[in-house]
Amino acid sequence: MPYTGTERRKYAGSITNTDRWQQYQHKPGDVFVCTPPKCGTTWTIAIVTMLTTGRTDVAPQELAQWVDAEVVPINDVVDALTSQRHRRCIKTHTPFDGIPWYPDTAYIAVYRHPIDVLLSLRKHLINAYDTRLGHPYIGSEEDAVINYVSLASDPDDFDFDCLTSLVHHYQSYAATPRPDNPLLLHYADMLADARGAIERIADHIGIDGSPELVDAILEASSFGQMKSKAASFAPFSNQGYWRDPQAFFDSAGTRKWVGKLSEATVSL
Repeated sequence: MPYTGTERRKYAGSITNTDRWQQYQHKPGDVFVCTPPKCGTTWTIAIVTMLTTGRTDVAPQELAQWVDAEVVPINDVVDALTSQRHRRCIKTHTPFDGIPWYPDTAYIAVYRHPIDVLLSLRKHLINAYDTRLGHPYIGSEEDAVINYVSLASDPDDFDFDCLTSLVHHYQSYAATPRPDNPLLLHYADMLADARGAIERIADHIGIDGSPELVDAILEASSFGQMKSKAASFAPFSNQGYWRDPQAFFDSAGTRKWVGKLSEATVSL
């Protein structure tokens, strides 16, 4: 049985409102991409949507629906999901105790080194039009890391990202009632073996991807391809959210702090 609304924890913030799950209509075979922000969400969604449609000429940002984010009216989200005849991809950044669980649904969560998360988040904030002045992660990288590590989660704004919220997200998926249900991946491992990551995701969601399809997805979901086709991959690329939609895709690297941050800051 899935969690009921009373059993789920409510998360709310500047974007998130988990009350919207009450409008979600479950369909067996749905795939939830449940990564924390800046941990490979867009990449993972691209892989999932290409696997579930069997095509690489899709626009993942149009197919995947972010149910619990108040960015798109919930009726539009429901209509978009209802119209899809292939297996559907659901996007969320919410911890496991805030989303519905179904035994016939696949869940995927990807994690990343916290400093890589922060550096990617800084690029995100600079590129977004609505970033407030004086944000604690804008300024020197050293100060940003100290703030990211030391600031606590905001009980009134779940969408304020910090180390505490990242750890909470991981713990919620690592200790689920069905430990075999979520697939937990690491971003660095995906970078090191992208083909293997696609194959693991395909196996987890029950799709027998042919070598030809895996090859095609490997190319179509590469960093260069996604950046060159930002309108198809970057979320809200056509809604004036980003100063530069292509800049949503920064470098897709890891350990980018090496040589930039002091040893004392890295060891915090």
